[in-house]
Amino acid sequence: MKKDRVFTGIITGAKEVMNHKTQLNKINVFPVADGDTGSNLYSTMQSIITHSEEKSTLKLTLKSVAEAALVGARGNSGIIFAQYFQGFSEGIDEDEMNEKNLLDASFNGLNYAYDAVEVPVEGTILTIMRVFHDALRDYDFDSFEQSLENAYHHVLHAVEKTTEQLKVLKKASVVDSGARGFQMFLKGFIKGLKGELVLVEEESVPEIQAVHEDDFNYRYCTEALIKTKEEHLKDLIGYLGDSLIVAGNDHTKRVHIHTDEPSRVFDILSKTGTILEQKVDDMKLQYDMVHHRKYKRVIVTDSIADIPLDILDEEQVQMIHLSLLIGEESYFDKLTIENERVLSLAHLKPTSTLPSEKQIKNLYQYLQSYYDEIIVLCVSRDLSGTYGLMKRLAKDLDNVHVIDTMQNSVAQGLLVHQCIDYLKDGMATSEILRHISKDIENAKILVKVDSLDPMIRSGRLSVRMGSFVKRIGIKPIVTLRDGKGSIETVGLNRKKALKKLILHVEKIKHRHKIKKLALCYVDDSSEIHDLRRQLESLGIQVDYVVKSSAIIANGAGKGALALAYIKE
Repeated sequence: MKKDRVFTGIITGAKEVMNHKTQLNKINVFPVADGDTGSNLYSTMQSIITHSEEKSTLKLTLKSVAEAALVGARGNSGIIFAQYFQGFSEGIDEDEMNEKNLLDASFNGLNYAYDAVEVPVEGTILTIMRVFHDALRDYDFDSFEQSLENAYHHVLHAVEKTTEQLKVLKKASVVDSGARGFQMFLKGFIKGLKGELVLVEEESVPEIQAVHEDDFNYRYCTEALIKTKEEHLKDLIGYLGDSLIVAGNDHTKRVHIHTDEPSRVFDILSKTGTILEQKVDDMKLQYDMVHHRKYKRVIVTDSIADIPLDILDEEQVQMIHLSLLIGEESYFDKLTIENERVLSLAHLKPTSTLPSEKQIKNLYQYLQSYYDEIIVLCVSRDLSGTYGLMKRLAKDLDNVHVIDTMQNSVAQGLLVHQCIDYLKDGMATSEILRHISKDIENAKILVKVDSLDPMIRSGRLSVRMGSFVKRIGIKPIVTLRDGKGSIETVGLNRKKALKKLILHVEKIKHRHKIKKLALCYVDDSSEIHDLRRQLESLGIQVDYVVKSSAIIANGAGKGALALAYIKE
């Protein structure tokens, strides 16, 4: 079998998998029921179609496929698939594929896939890869195509048996989604070898009534593509979670782990090489949205909004995580880097970056599958391009409403919190938008900073204004006016600056009803809790105290704290 036919078969197999994305998502219950196996395999296969090439030899062609799969690999099954291709490509030495070297390549791919997984589980894609190899090995047929057809029938039967092999699959009455994905690839591969055409098209999927388990050992599905020669990545991070997979070659690896501490995972990985790409999915939020959806409308905000995680969880608010670029590596705000590390790397001048257009488009598409309307509350357009990006990509979507909060940090979080209240009250979307517009006018943030250098460096405060206050040597309190940074007042020292905050709130309380008030800190919580005690002793209710995002920490600097409120 010449390389051009093999390459066509691989591309056709990839398309076959992509055409079953929705079905694979619906039957995804293992290792967790987060409903994304189809999407993850879609990404893997799309990368093969987009980035692989037919080269001068079969081995180089297969190597191109393996490298493309590794770049686009997502999730357990996607990364196992990529590692299978890696082993498969290294198991081919001749320039044509025949029954013997197909057997050698499948054996090599099988071993690579099993070795990539820290704790291999039978009844999954790994089992089906083994069944495929065993079927090729145990039967002697006259033709290459006949061998593949026979092996495919064995695979088809083995996929159906996965329902009985894992308790969670049996309870849900489904087959393993990764196993089904491998079967679909083989089906398309054989079609391609026969010259049959497969187009990527929208599938029609019957309703699947599956019972799903919501037992999560860990919350975050965490992945990294890293340039490294480290051979013991499993040993370095294995204790931080489960579902650990390490795939790749001698210079680039993709790591997958379920963990509650993605920031620690990336901190360790960054010390072994250069992180090229990161991905963190909140499996709990995905599960709750799919299986325990509370509302027909959803609130979306960006990670600059500082609001407690338990509130976001309870109300199923979706968060877009902006990134921090530090040197050559990019980290997800509130996910893969802690404030203390950002502050320690201030000499590298970290900068925040926008989410990609693809990320936003995928989010809109994903949410529209489950919700009637989407309400997006963004950080001030004068501080970030997030609003402009979200607004532009929603211009043709009638059910997406993008709002410039003209705030950031804990003030933006309060507006999200207020929007949640309106949603819980059953308020119509038009009324929510009208009320939030008024709340934006009545929201205020006051930030006590120890130094203005971070705010000047990040562009949140003008150089002229900041330089003047720095020369005087007093402690400034910064606010936002019309979405832009401005100095509200000053204190002679830290203690008097805190007193200024209290006096400001007391004055507001005498003139207006305060609907909501919250506090935020960058790294040291001692002052903020003291501030809370003083406010509450004056009869001023504090709704919550929250740690800031890493982007806010980078902009406000060490020791900064903030107070925000919405008045009537």
